[in-house]
Amino acid sequence: MRHAGSSGAGVGYRARLVWWKKGRIAAAGAAVVAALAGTSMAGVPAASASVSETVIVTATGLLSPAAAVEEVGGTVLTQYHLINGVDALILTAEEPVLAALPGITVTPDVSVSVQSTTVSTGPHTPSDAFLQETGSTQLASGGDTGQGVTVAVLDTGIDNLPDFSGRLVGGVDLTNENNPYQDSYGHGTFVAGLIAGDGASSNGQYSGEAPGAKLVSIKVAGADGTTHLGTLISGLQWAADHQSIYGIEVLNISLGFQPSQSTVNNPLDQAVEAVWNSGIAVVASAGNAGPFNGTILSPGDDPLVITAGALGDLATGSLPDDGLSDSGSAAPTPPDGWVTPDLVTSGRSVVSLAAPGSTIYNNYPSARVGSANFVGSGTSFSAAITSGAAALVLADNPGLTPNQIKARLLGNTSPGPVGNPFVDGHGALNAYAAATAGPMNFNQSAANLTPASPGTTVSLSPTRPVDTWNTNLWSGTSWNQTPSDGWAWNGWAWNGGDWNGWAWNGGDWNGWAWNGATWNSGDWSGWAWNGSAWSGSAWDGSAWSGSAWNSSAWS
Repeated sequence: MRHAGSSGAGVGYRARLVWWKKGRIAAAGAAVVAALAGTSMAGVPAASASVSETVIVTATGLLSPAAAVEEVGGTVLTQYHLINGVDALILTAEEPVLAALPGITVTPDVSVSVQSTTVSTGPHTPSDAFLQETGSTQLASGGDTGQGVTVAVLDTGIDNLPDFSGRLVGGVDLTNENNPYQDSYGHGTFVAGLIAGDGASSNGQYSGEAPGAKLVSIKVAGADGTTHLGTLISGLQWAADHQSIYGIEVLNISLGFQPSQSTVNNPLDQAVEAVWNSGIAVVASAGNAGPFNGTILSPGDDPLVITAGALGDLATGSLPDDGLSDSGSAAPTPPDGWVTPDLVTSGRSVVSLAAPGSTIYNNYPSARVGSANFVGSGTSFSAAITSGAAALVLADNPGLTPNQIKARLLGNTSPGPVGNPFVDGHGALNAYAAATAGPMNFNQSAANLTPASPGTTVSLSPTRPVDTWNTNLWSGTSWNQTPSDGWAWNGWAWNGGDWNGWAWNGGDWNGWAWNGATWNSGDWSGWAWNGSAWSGSAWDGSAWSGSAWNSSAWS
């Protein structure tokens, strides 16, 4: 493996993973088009009917994904070891047959494509006021710049600019451009600058959240800004495989696609969970399809990762006058109903590094700030600032697990501008508090959430003076406390095997226990449901309407 400055880094690995892409045939009816979350989403007309399609096949039962593909006469293109899955080419007509096999899930290998770039949307002049808002400047004055922490960036590559001198330590190119340190599109360099740029290109005027952190470039898209779901999974697999080599502790993924599957079956969510469980904290962007309900992109829809939404910081460096970006995606997630984003931070008219000669640099000359910088808006960039904050937390507190990093970030937020967990989560990012606070415990009261139909506009007006979702309800010294009142929110079930172990991914979720006779037998339709046990006094008596249900303990 070559390091920064060596254009051939990761070539052998890339060749093994993407040799088949040149012969890829467009998927039939692939109307789902994803977008890098720092950009606006755009649709693409459905492809005409074709003979073959590329799919991600995952398995939870005894039948292996490769064997299932062979069963329908398909061809395995890539074998993943991060998840129990393969990328395969199958006849379109065989997809329903393949999906009907026991324990098999079939997901189209959708295109993840950048159609355009969202530049400044006001209402303020371009700035890096987020450094004051998050407390990054205050931490830097005390010597915490994220030094010693490595952040991997899954994106369009990172230009080897002076702002990253000596800190761009490794990478891989999973495209056909053969250089992880050449950002032909321009998105990855902008993201990396927000994470760890040190201001060298602008004489110190514009820098990133953690200007001392190291970076690893995982390049998954080239000059046209397009990639595929399978390439993203390969990039995540590469990060887990090279974690110890580069000391990767945080991974930023500022992209996503609109999911149609539960996070339990979605292969991208499975992959980010595997990376998380390997010891790497994953930060994802929420998406830019708001303020409509149910628009969070995958993998930001996964309950394990840290999902960031966008604030408009008004360039003042002060939180009280901030508002939410009206384009930020909103919860609940389809189809699971998870409440996310986890937090919000600056994501409107923020300034970071330009990649000279890149697609967006050439197409948006009005977005240039001086000769070396660029302005952009979107939750992609909120995720980048959050990744930098995670590096600051780790620099002050080495050895934290991903769960502990998440606890500190979510448990030390400032009140959000709206106070609605659907849009501003636990509140606004406060990196200083997260880095300097003691160990955190999820001792919170869940807000009273009213489900909304998908597509419903979520109000961005403040719902209450103080965001009770996050303030003063986070306390204690133990993340893994023993069960007590409210233990389902803050106890061992959050971090133990129930979340991260086999019970999440194993047979309990996906096996016969869900599909077998115990769901469909007489126990569901017999007297046990319809008899006196449901309609008798035990249901209708004082035990239901008495003080135990209506007292202060409930409200």
